[in-house]
Amino acid sequence: MPEKVIEIKDVCKTYFMAGGMKQDVLKHVDMTVERGEFVAIMGPSGAGKSTFMNILGCLDRPTSGTYILGGKEVSAMTDAELARIRNRMIGFVFQGFNLLMRRTLTDNVALPLIYADDTDKAGRIKRAVEKLELVGLRGFTDRYPNQISGGMQQRVAIARALINAPEMILADEPTGNLDSKTSDEIMLFLQQLNRDRGITIVLVTHEPDIAAYAKRLVRIVDGRIAYDGDVKAYMEQQK
Repeated sequence: MPEKVIEIKDVCKTYFMAGGMKQDVLKHVDMTVERGEFVAIMGPSGAGKSTFMNILGCLDRPTSGTYILGGKEVSAMTDAELARIRNRMIGFVFQGFNLLMRRTLTDNVALPLIYADDTDKAGRIKRAVEKLELVGLRGFTDRYPNQISGGMQQRVAIARALINAPEMILADEPTGNLDSKTSDEIMLFLQQLNRDRGITIVLVTHEPDIAAYAKRLVRIVDGRIAYDGDVKAYMEQQK
């Protein structure tokens, strides 16, 4: 039986504002993701997909409902427990790369290991160099982010996401700052990681051509899941 990495059960997210106003952003969402899946989350602006991604990444908590990550109920964990979960189980890739400009590429990739506190400096550097080589950046270890292209910076961010051998990668608009050719290169590399290494990937995007690289599409509209199924089948429906 396939192993579930994510189990979302009846999750709601409500933001409460001044004057007693409230906004229901997610409404009774149910979703599971099995180990090794490549899932794209799409939806119009304001649909709730970014809020959903924040909950999946343990950066925010649901107002109600259950979130089980890697077999552990995380909905009611303390902030410290959530931080450990994020560091050990989730690799993040963001639109803006989020690299430290005054640190080398090796230092940027090794950064999560400092928070994990499970190896010495030499061990951290060795693992970071290995991950840079994995993403095709052999020979760039001593460069700084402003000395390489945007596409290469995103590869550094992917190497950083992989450094702790996470259960899954969450990629939030990872091609949003890249041209179309570089976007294709990054998406092909994510596909390769998913196919060859079995890494679970959950991707948020508003671009159908980027979502098409995934195997499964979850479309969120007005805080609810409006479609959950095969990417190619959905794309054919839209023609």
